[in-house]
Amino acid sequence: MKKSISVVLSILAILVFAFFALASGSSDSDEPKATQEAGEVVVDSADSNELGEYVVEIKNARLTKNWEGKDAVVITYGFTNNADEPAAFWLAFEDDVYQGGVGLEKAYTMKDGDPYDEANQNKEIKSGVTIDVDVAYILNDTETNIEVEVKELYSFDDDVVSRTFSIKE
Repeated sequence: MKKSISVVLSILAILVFAFFALASGSSDSDEPKATQEAGEVVVDSADSNELGEYVVEIKNARLTKNWEGKDAVVITYGFTNNADEPAAFWLAFEDDVYQGGVGLEKAYTMKDGDPYDEANQNKEIKSGVTIDVDVAYILNDTETNIEVEVKELYSFDDDVVSRTFSIKE
C-alpha cells in the first residue's frame, strides 16, 4: 500500500513539474521591453509595460536627499492593476535600481520638506485602477546613470520593463 502511494505521488509530482514547464513557455527575447537613452524611449512592442496582470510605467526620476543628507533618487512608477483581485505595488513587482551595475539600497525617510510619499507602495487597488507610486533609493554618486528595472514578483516569465536615466547635476 505504501509503495503504491509513493508511485502515485511520484507520478503527480512529474505531472505538476511538466505542467509548470509547459505553462512557463519561453520569452521571445531576454531583452528588456523598454529602454531610454538620452531622452529617447524605445519600445519593443505595444504591450511592453504589461507584466502579467499588471501594467507598470517608469515615469520619472528626481534627485533629493535622505534624512541623513545622502544623495537619493525618487522613481515614480505608474501602477495599473488588471487582475480580478485587489493588489499592491510591493506585492506585484520587484523593482531594482542600478548604478554602474551595482544595486541601490532603498531609502525610506527623506529630508524635511521633500514631498516623497511612500504610502502608495502598500495601498491595494482594485482592478482597472491606476496610481502613481514613489520609491526612493540611495545613490552611490551623482554622476553615473541609473538603470531602473521592474519585473513581476511571482512569475515564470523573464519579462522586464526598464528605463535608464541620466542624473548628472
